[in-house]
Amino acid sequence: MKTLKLNTRLIIPVLTFAVGVLWVVYGLKNYGWWDQGPGSGFFPSIIGIILAGISIIALLEGIKMPAPEYVKASWYPFIAAFATVGLAMIIGFFPAMFLFLEGWLKIYEKYSWKKSLPISIITTAALYGIFAMWLMVPFPAGVIFNAIRG
Repeated sequence: MKTLKLNTRLIIPVLTFAVGVLWVVYGLKNYGWWDQGPGSGFFPSIIGIILAGISIIALLEGIKMPAPEYVKASWYPFIAAFATVGLAMIIGFFPAMFLFLEGWLKIYEKYSWKKSLPISIITTAALYGIFAMWLMVPFPAGVIFNAIRG
């Protein structure tokens, strides 16, 4: 019988499954599913269901595969996402998302300012328009904004 060794191909799907279930529960409990149209919890719940389903598939596939070799560059997305979440609590979600996009395009992808700035601005504006204005999803405003607002 083959023994399983814990590695990222097994740990990450378990964690993402838990996050998916959390999104579904939190979205439905706190924001609602449908109120004369999609409610604020509709998309987080749908994404949570999809994430949980894909996580199960990834876990089953990860069991079959050998343990991965780790490359330094594979940590960049994790570090960037972790920093973005932390920064979102300080300066707010949308400014943090803009800085994440701009930083990723400039530093990692080596885009010029001419290309990276419009992409970051348009993407952040689209996210703000869809989630904050249209769906009214409450994103973290950040400590700084809350201190200014009073």
